[in-house]
Amino acid sequence: MILGIRREDKSKWERRVPIIPAHVEKLIEKGFKIVVESSENRIFKDEEFERVGCEIKKSLEEAKIIVGVKEIPPKKILENKVYMTFSHTFKGQKYNMEMLATFLKKGCTLIDYELITDEKNDRIIFFGRFAGLAGIIETLYGYGQKFKKMGYDTPFYRIKRPFQYNSLNEAKEHIKKIGKEISEGLPSVISPLVIGITGRGNVSRGVNEILELLPVNKESANDLLEDRYSFLNNVVYCIFFKIDDYVSPKTGEFFIEDYYKNPEKYEVNFERFLRFISILVNGIYWEEKYPRLIKKDKLREIYISGKSKMKMIGDITCDINGSIEITIRDGDPDNGFLTYIPERDEFVDGILPEGITDMVISNLPTEFPAEASEEFSSKLINYIEDILKEDFTKPFEELKLPPEIKKAIICHNGRLTDRYEYLREHLKDFL
Repeated sequence: MILGIRREDKSKWERRVPIIPAHVEKLIEKGFKIVVESSENRIFKDEEFERVGCEIKKSLEEAKIIVGVKEIPPKKILENKVYMTFSHTFKGQKYNMEMLATFLKKGCTLIDYELITDEKNDRIIFFGRFAGLAGIIETLYGYGQKFKKMGYDTPFYRIKRPFQYNSLNEAKEHIKKIGKEISEGLPSVISPLVIGITGRGNVSRGVNEILELLPVNKESANDLLEDRYSFLNNVVYCIFFKIDDYVSPKTGEFFIEDYYKNPEKYEVNFERFLRFISILVNGIYWEEKYPRLIKKDKLREIYISGKSKMKMIGDITCDINGSIEITIRDGDPDNGFLTYIPERDEFVDGILPEGITDMVISNLPTEFPAEASEEFSSKLINYIEDILKEDFTKPFEELKLPPEIKKAIICHNGRLTDRYEYLREHLKDFL
C-alpha cells in the first residue's frame, strides 16, 4: 500500500499535517512508500518530507490510503481510495453531506479520526488539547481588546493571539508575565474576574493548562451561588462546571447515563450563573437532541435586565446555532469574533465595546500548527502500519483492523457501514 499525505486546502490558516516527517521516516524504514502532495503553506515544508525519503507529487492518484486533517472538497475526492480525515459528518451535518455522498458515489472508504475511541468511548486521536490552549488565549485576548475599546486598560490587553507567538512555550512564558501583573491587582471595572468553563475533556484540559499560569482560585458552582467566599481583585476565579451543576431532571433524580440516553427528560438552568460570570469558555459536546446551554432569548432578557456581567464567550466547540445559540457562524482567525447586541437583537462582526462578544474560531489548533501536528501524529502513527497492511477490497466483515479503527469507518467501498446507516436519511437530497 502507498500512503498519501494530502495538501490542506480549506483555508489559508490550515497548516497542520496528520503525520510529521519524523514519523514518516519510520514508515519508510519499514518499506512503505509515502507520497506527499506538494504544499507551500504546510508548516512542515516539502523539503523536510523529501529529506526523509518521501516523493513530492502534485497528485495522490497512486496512493491507496490518503490521510489529511480537514474536510475534502467533493471535486477533489479520488475514486476507490481510503481516506482518513475529520469529516464532520457523523452528526448528519448538512454542510458536509455532499462530501459524504461523493465518497459513496466514488466507491471510497472513509475513516473519521473523531470516531476512533477506546473502550470508554474516549477519543484516542485528537487536537482537542490544542483547541483548548488556543481557544482560551484567543478568548482572553478578545476580553482585553473589548475593555480597551470601552476605554479601560487591563493586563489582558497585552495578550497576543496564539498565531502571533513563535511557539506554545513562548505564549506560556508571556502569559506567566501577565499573571504576575494580575497578582498586583486588577482594575475595579473587571474585578472580581470569574471565568466559567464547561466540558470535562481534552478541550477543558487545554484551557486549564493556560489558566494555571495565572493566579487562579478554583471554586465550585455551589460556592459561587451561595456566596461562600470573599472576592479578591488579584486572582482569577475559575469555575469548572460539571453537567449536574446546570442540568437537572424535570422530575426525579439526576443520572448522567440517563441524561445522555434521554436528554428530553432534562432541562438546563445555566442562566442563574450569568450574574457572576465575566467570561464563559464553552467546551461541551453537543448534538441537537440535547438542551442548549444558553438560549438567545433568555440571554437577551437577562442582559437587558442588568442581571448578567458576562462580556465575553469563548465558544471553543463552535457548534453553529448549537449549545450557545448566539454562535450563528464560525470563522478563521481573521474573522473569528462576533458581537451580539441584545438591546437591538443584532449581530455585528468583530469585537465591539457593547454587547457580548463571542469567539467563534473553528480551526483553533492550527494556530499552533507544529506542536499540534506533532502531538496528533504521535497518536496516529500507532495505527498507520496496520491500516497500510490491510486489503480494503475485502468485505467489511473480513477486515482485520484494530477495533478502534474499524468502528470509525463510516463507509466502506462506497457503502455506509451498519453503524452509520442512520446517515442515509441525511443524505437523501444528495444521492
